[in-house]
Amino acid sequence: MKKSQLRCYLVAGPQDYPGLTLVEFTEKIIVLMQAGITAYQFRDKGFHYQSATERLEVVQILQKAAKKWQILFIINDDIELAQLIHADGLHVGQSDQVQAALALPQTTSMLIGLSVSNATELQAAQKSGADYLGIGPIFATQSKVDAAPAIGLTKLKTLLMENKLPIVAIGGLPSKLYQHWPNLLWMAWQ
Repeated sequence: MKKSQLRCYLVAGPQDYPGLTLVEFTEKIIVLMQAGITAYQFRDKGFHYQSATERLEVVQILQKAAKKWQILFIINDDIELAQLIHADGLHVGQSDQVQAALALPQTTSMLIGLSVSNATELQAAQKSGADYLGIGPIFATQSKVDAAPAIGLTKLKTLLMENKLPIVAIGGLPSKLYQHWPNLLWMAWQ
Protein backbone atom coordinates (compact mmCIF):
# COMPACT_ATOMS: atom_id res chain seq x y z
CA MET A 1 0.00 0.00 0.00
CA LYS A 2 1.22 3.48 -0.87
CA LYS A 3 0.57 6.36 1.54
CA SER A 4 -0.46 8.47 -1.45
CA GLN A 5 -3.53 6.25 -1.87
CA LEU A 6 -4.84 7.72 1.41
CA ARG A 7 -4.09 11.35 0.52
CA CYS A 8 -7.75 12.33 0.09
CA TYR A 9 -9.88 9.72 1.88
CA LEU A 10 -13.66 10.18 1.86
CA VAL A 11 -15.87 8.38 4.39
CA ALA A 12 -19.58 8.65 3.60
CA GLY A 13 -22.83 6.79 3.23
CA PRO A 14 -26.42 7.69 2.42
CA GLN A 15 -27.08 8.70 6.05
CA ASP A 16 -24.62 11.58 5.59
CA TYR A 17 -26.90 13.11 2.92
CA PRO A 18 -30.38 12.73 4.44
CA GLY A 19 -32.04 15.01 1.91
CA LEU A 20 -30.90 12.98 -1.08
CA THR A 21 -32.43 9.94 -2.73
CA LEU A 22 -30.17 6.92 -3.26
CA VAL A 23 -29.69 7.94 -6.89
CA GLU A 24 -28.72 11.49 -5.86
CA PHE A 25 -26.38 10.16 -3.17
CA THR A 26 -24.68 7.87 -5.68
CA GLU A 27 -24.29 10.73 -8.17
CA LYS A 28 -22.81 12.98 -5.45
CA ILE A 29 -20.19 10.39 -4.47
CA ILE A 30 -19.29 9.85 -8.13
CA VAL A 31 -18.79 13.61 -8.56
CA LEU A 32 -16.48 13.57 -5.52
CA MET A 33 -14.57 10.67 -7.06
CA GLN A 34 -14.11 12.68 -10.25
CA ALA A 35 -12.94 15.64 -8.17
CA GLY A 36 -9.86 13.77 -7.00
CA ILE A 37 -10.42 11.67 -3.90
CA THR A 38 -7.92 8.83 -3.69
CA ALA A 39 -9.89 6.47 -1.42
CA TYR A 40 -13.57 6.04 -0.66
CA GLN A 41 -14.98 4.25 2.37
CA PHE A 42 -18.62 3.21 2.01
CA ARG A 43 -19.84 3.73 5.59
CA ASP A 44 -23.48 2.77 5.63
CA LYS A 45 -25.07 3.36 9.05
CA GLY A 46 -28.79 3.29 9.68
CA PHE A 47 -30.05 3.97 6.17
CA HIS A 48 -33.08 1.94 5.17
CA TYR A 49 -33.00 0.40 1.72
CA GLN A 50 -35.98 -1.21 0.07
CA SER A 51 -34.00 -4.48 -0.01
CA ALA A 52 -30.55 -6.00 0.37
CA THR A 53 -30.42 -6.11 -3.43
CA GLU A 54 -30.90 -2.34 -3.62
CA ARG A 55 -28.01 -1.79 -1.19
CA LEU A 56 -25.78 -4.13 -3.20
CA GLU A 57 -26.65 -2.29 -6.42
CA VAL A 58 -25.63 1.06 -4.90
CA VAL A 59 -22.34 -0.44 -3.69
CA GLN A 60 -21.61 -1.99 -7.09
CA ILE A 61 -22.27 1.30 -8.93
CA LEU A 62 -19.90 3.13 -6.57
CA GLN A 63 -17.28 0.39 -6.82
CA LYS A 64 -17.39 0.50 -10.62
CA ALA A 65 -16.87 4.28 -10.56
CA ALA A 66 -13.99 3.90 -8.09
CA LYS A 67 -12.28 1.41 -10.40
CA LYS A 68 -12.74 3.78 -13.34
CA TRP A 69 -10.89 6.56 -11.51
CA GLN A 70 -8.41 4.23 -9.76
CA ILE A 71 -9.73 5.01 -6.28
CA LEU A 72 -9.43 2.56 -3.39
CA PHE A 73 -12.90 1.22 -2.58
CA ILE A 74 -13.23 0.32 1.09
CA ILE A 75 -16.20 -1.10 2.96
CA ASN A 76 -16.84 -0.12 6.59
CA ASP A 77 -17.62 -2.82 9.18
CA ASP A 78 -19.16 -5.38 6.81
CA ILE A 79 -16.79 -8.28 6.23
CA GLU A 80 -19.32 -10.28 4.20
CA LEU A 81 -20.06 -7.39 1.82
CA ALA A 82 -16.37 -6.59 1.40
CA GLN A 83 -15.64 -10.21 0.49
CA LEU A 84 -18.71 -10.53 -1.76
CA ILE A 85 -17.74 -7.59 -3.97
CA HIS A 86 -13.96 -8.12 -3.67
CA ALA A 87 -13.49 -4.65 -2.21
CA ASP A 88 -10.02 -3.14 -2.13
CA GLY A 89 -10.29 -2.86 1.62
CA LEU A 90 -12.24 -3.27 4.81
CA HIS A 91 -12.23 -0.75 7.66
CA VAL A 92 -13.22 -1.81 11.17
CA GLY A 93 -13.49 -0.11 14.53
CA GLN A 94 -12.52 -1.39 17.95
CA SER A 95 -15.04 -4.23 18.05
CA ASP A 96 -15.39 -7.98 17.92
CA GLN A 97 -14.92 -7.83 14.15
CA VAL A 98 -11.31 -6.67 14.52
CA GLN A 99 -9.84 -10.15 14.90
CA ALA A 100 -11.91 -11.53 12.02
CA ALA A 101 -10.91 -8.62 9.78
CA LEU A 102 -7.23 -8.90 10.66
CA ALA A 103 -7.31 -12.60 9.77
CA LEU A 104 -8.47 -11.77 6.23
CA PRO A 105 -5.08 -10.75 4.76
CA GLN A 106 -3.96 -14.36 5.13
CA THR A 107 -6.58 -15.37 2.56
CA THR A 108 -7.01 -12.21 0.48
CA SER A 109 -5.17 -9.14 -0.75
CA MET A 110 -7.80 -6.86 0.83
CA LEU A 111 -6.38 -3.90 2.75
CA ILE A 112 -7.41 -3.68 6.39
CA GLY A 113 -7.97 -0.35 8.12
CA LEU A 114 -8.43 -0.06 11.86
CA SER A 115 -9.86 2.84 13.86
CA VAL A 116 -7.95 3.99 16.94
CA SER A 117 -8.71 6.80 19.35
CA ASN A 118 -6.09 6.64 22.09
CA ALA A 119 -2.48 5.67 22.80
CA THR A 120 -3.34 2.16 24.04
CA GLU A 121 -5.26 1.30 20.87
CA LEU A 122 -2.53 2.90 18.74
CA GLN A 123 0.22 0.81 20.37
CA ALA A 124 -1.78 -2.41 19.90
CA ALA A 125 -2.52 -1.48 16.29
CA GLN A 126 1.18 -1.17 15.44
CA LYS A 127 1.52 -4.97 15.79
CA SER A 128 -1.99 -5.91 14.65
CA GLY A 129 -1.36 -6.51 10.97
CA ALA A 130 -3.54 -3.56 9.90
CA ASP A 131 -2.44 -1.84 6.70
CA TYR A 132 -3.48 1.64 7.82
CA LEU A 133 -5.17 3.40 10.73
CA GLY A 134 -8.03 5.82 11.05
CA ILE A 135 -7.13 8.07 14.00
CA GLY A 136 -9.89 10.02 15.70
CA PRO A 137 -12.41 11.36 15.97
CA ILE A 138 -10.38 14.54 15.69
CA PHE A 139 -13.43 16.75 16.26
CA ALA A 140 -16.89 15.97 17.61
CA THR A 141 -18.97 14.17 15.02
CA GLN A 142 -22.69 13.78 14.54
CA SER A 143 -22.41 11.03 11.95
CA LYS A 144 -21.75 8.30 14.52
CA VAL A 145 -23.74 8.03 17.74
CA ASP A 146 -21.22 5.74 19.48
CA ALA A 147 -18.11 7.73 18.55
CA ALA A 148 -15.29 8.06 21.05
CA PRO A 149 -14.68 11.53 22.51
CA ALA A 150 -12.93 13.96 20.16
CA ILE A 151 -9.14 13.93 20.58
CA GLY A 152 -8.35 17.34 19.05
CA LEU A 153 -5.28 18.45 17.11
CA THR A 154 -2.85 18.37 20.06
CA LYS A 155 -3.61 14.73 20.86
CA LEU A 156 -3.51 13.88 17.14
CA LYS A 157 0.01 15.29 16.93
CA THR A 158 1.07 13.23 19.98
CA LEU A 159 -0.38 10.04 18.48
CA LEU A 160 1.26 10.70 15.13
CA MET A 161 4.67 10.80 16.81
CA GLU A 162 4.07 7.26 18.16
CA ASN A 163 2.70 5.84 14.91
CA LYS A 164 4.53 3.92 12.18
CA LEU A 165 1.59 2.98 9.93
CA PRO A 166 -0.11 5.02 7.19
CA ILE A 167 -2.98 7.01 8.73
CA VAL A 168 -6.08 8.98 7.92
CA ALA A 169 -7.54 11.50 10.36
CA ILE A 170 -11.26 10.87 10.92
CA GLY A 171 -14.20 12.41 12.73
CA GLY A 172 -15.89 15.79 12.43
CA LEU A 173 -13.53 17.03 9.75
CA PRO A 174 -15.93 18.68 7.26
CA SER A 175 -17.19 21.14 9.86
CA LYS A 176 -13.72 22.10 11.09
CA LEU A 177 -11.55 21.46 8.05
CA TYR A 178 -11.23 25.01 6.73
CA GLN A 179 -10.71 26.50 10.18
CA HIS A 180 -7.76 24.19 10.91
CA TRP A 181 -6.50 23.49 7.37
CA PRO A 182 -2.95 24.92 7.83
CA ASN A 183 -2.41 22.88 11.03
CA LEU A 184 -3.70 19.68 9.43
CA LEU A 185 -1.46 20.15 6.40
CA TRP A 186 1.55 20.79 8.61
CA MET A 187 0.92 17.62 10.62
CA ALA A 188 0.33 15.54 7.47
CA TRP A 189 3.79 16.42 6.15
CA GLN A 190 5.69 15.78 9.39
